[in-house]
Amino acid sequence: MPTDQYTQSIRALSDLGPLRVWSLLVTVFGDLAPDQALDGPTLSIIMAEIGIKPEATRVALHRLRSDDWIASQKRGRTSLHRLTAKGQKDSQAARPRIYGTPEQMGGVARVILTSHPQDLDPARFVQISTRLFVCDASTELPLDAMELAPQDYPTWLGAQIETAPMKNAYKSLHAVLTDITQELDGEAPKHPLHVAVLRVMLVHAWRRLTLKHPDLPRAAHSADWRGHDCRVLITELLQKFPRPDLDQIKAT
Repeated sequence: MPTDQYTQSIRALSDLGPLRVWSLLVTVFGDLAPDQALDGPTLSIIMAEIGIKPEATRVALHRLRSDDWIASQKRGRTSLHRLTAKGQKDSQAARPRIYGTPEQMGGVARVILTSHPQDLDPARFVQISTRLFVCDASTELPLDAMELAPQDYPTWLGAQIETAPMKNAYKSLHAVLTDITQELDGEAPKHPLHVAVLRVMLVHAWRRLTLKHPDLPRAAHSADWRGHDCRVLITELLQKFPRPDLDQIKAT
């Protein structure tokens, strides 16, 4: 892929929303180093390619260490960073929502009745009535919940999460993903660093949206909801750009 196309793709993904460095690091480790250490020089190369200053990366690493999400240790003059047990658990829990293919996601929704609605995570449970909520099939239900069996999914159900900002965010992401897919048609970046950065930016833009709401069937959404269409494009792009070896990134 020509350098200008690569640069345009990264810029378009960056322009979708403010890049919080600590959140970006969560994506870097979750996607590129979910089960291994990432050394300081390699991390610096990746963050610099995205346009993040070293000071900002250091501050974000400190925050994630304080949150028991990242552990760091010295090996000679090099720092090694890796996910803690908590970081691995949280990252693994999010993986089905982030990396699930269209065939794996958007299936049966569960409707529950609960006496403690205030205790439910709004990112996993959508309220459709006073004590009535809907969630995806893989969500662990609260102990006091009674599960109901819906016969269909009216479009007003999806409207519970289809806020104007969320719909517009998905439309913007869909437009960017469509452009990137067309620009990369028949040509993919060969440089391991470019592949790594493109993956990180794609996953980061996607996870910032898909982790904010339950995974409901397409039939439960309005016709102009682009969440499912974005999943199709993300799946295709991540398959086109498999995760590079960390040593290859550092060697470039």
